[in-house]
Amino acid sequence: MTAVVRGSTGEAVVLLSGDWLGQVPHTVFTDMIEAASAVLSAAELKTVGDAVATLGTYPPDFHVHAGGQKLAVYRLTVR
Repeated sequence: MTAVVRGSTGEAVVLLSGDWLGQVPHTVFTDMIEAASAVLSAAELKTVGDAVATLGTYPPDFHVHAGGQKLAVYRLTVR
Protein backbone atom coordinates (compact mmCIF):
# COMPACT_ATOMS: atom_id res chain seq x y z
CA MET A 1 0.00 0.00 0.00
CA THR A 2 1.40 3.36 -1.01
CA ALA A 3 -0.69 6.51 -0.93
CA VAL A 4 -0.82 10.24 -0.38
CA VAL A 5 -3.70 11.37 1.83
CA ARG A 6 -4.66 14.31 4.02
CA GLY A 7 -3.93 14.09 7.73
CA SER A 8 -6.34 15.10 10.48
CA THR A 9 -5.20 18.72 10.27
CA GLY A 10 -5.23 18.84 6.46
CA GLU A 11 -1.51 18.25 5.84
CA ALA A 12 -0.29 15.98 3.04
CA VAL A 13 0.69 12.57 4.42
CA VAL A 14 2.57 9.81 2.57
CA LEU A 15 1.87 6.18 3.56
CA LEU A 16 4.47 3.62 2.48
CA SER A 17 4.51 -0.14 2.96
CA GLY A 18 7.39 -1.16 5.19
CA ASP A 19 10.29 1.09 6.12
CA TRP A 20 12.47 1.42 3.06
CA LEU A 21 11.66 3.19 -0.19
CA GLY A 22 14.00 0.95 -2.16
CA GLN A 23 11.25 -1.67 -1.92
CA VAL A 24 8.80 0.52 -3.83
CA PRO A 25 9.17 0.60 -7.65
CA HIS A 26 9.48 4.07 -9.21
CA THR A 27 6.32 3.47 -11.26
CA VAL A 28 4.33 3.16 -8.02
CA PHE A 29 5.40 6.67 -7.02
CA THR A 30 4.51 8.01 -10.46
CA ASP A 31 1.05 6.48 -10.21
CA MET A 32 0.68 7.67 -6.61
CA ILE A 33 1.55 11.28 -7.47
CA GLU A 34 -0.76 11.21 -10.49
CA ALA A 35 -3.65 9.99 -8.32
CA ALA A 36 -2.80 12.51 -5.58
CA SER A 37 -3.14 15.36 -8.05
CA ALA A 38 -6.91 15.01 -7.65
CA VAL A 39 -6.76 16.12 -4.00
CA LEU A 40 -3.51 18.02 -3.49
CA SER A 41 -2.59 21.54 -4.55
CA ALA A 42 0.25 22.20 -6.99
CA ALA A 43 2.52 23.23 -4.10
CA GLU A 44 1.69 20.04 -2.19
CA LEU A 45 2.37 17.90 -5.27
CA LYS A 46 5.75 19.58 -5.71
CA THR A 47 6.56 18.89 -2.05
CA VAL A 48 5.57 15.23 -2.43
CA GLY A 49 7.58 14.89 -5.64
CA ASP A 50 10.65 16.51 -4.07
CA ALA A 51 10.35 14.41 -0.90
CA VAL A 52 10.02 11.01 -2.59
CA ALA A 53 13.75 10.83 -3.28
CA THR A 54 14.68 11.49 0.36
CA LEU A 55 11.90 9.92 2.45
CA GLY A 56 13.82 6.72 3.07
CA THR A 57 16.87 8.59 4.37
CA TYR A 58 15.22 9.59 7.64
CA PRO A 59 12.83 7.84 10.00
CA PRO A 60 9.08 8.13 9.45
CA ASP A 61 6.95 10.25 11.76
CA PHE A 62 5.32 7.03 12.98
CA HIS A 63 4.13 3.58 11.90
CA VAL A 64 0.61 2.21 11.66
CA HIS A 65 -0.65 -1.30 11.05
CA ALA A 66 -3.47 -1.73 8.54
CA GLY A 67 -4.70 -4.83 6.79
CA GLY A 68 -1.85 -6.89 8.17
CA GLN A 69 0.76 -4.50 6.77
CA LYS A 70 3.13 -2.13 8.57
CA LEU A 71 2.98 1.34 7.03
CA ALA A 72 5.57 4.07 7.47
CA VAL A 73 3.87 7.46 7.77
CA TYR A 74 5.58 10.69 6.68
CA ARG A 75 3.93 14.09 7.22
CA LEU A 76 4.95 16.68 4.66
CA THR A 77 5.08 20.41 5.30
CA VAL A 78 4.40 22.64 2.32
CA ARG A 79 6.33 25.89 2.43
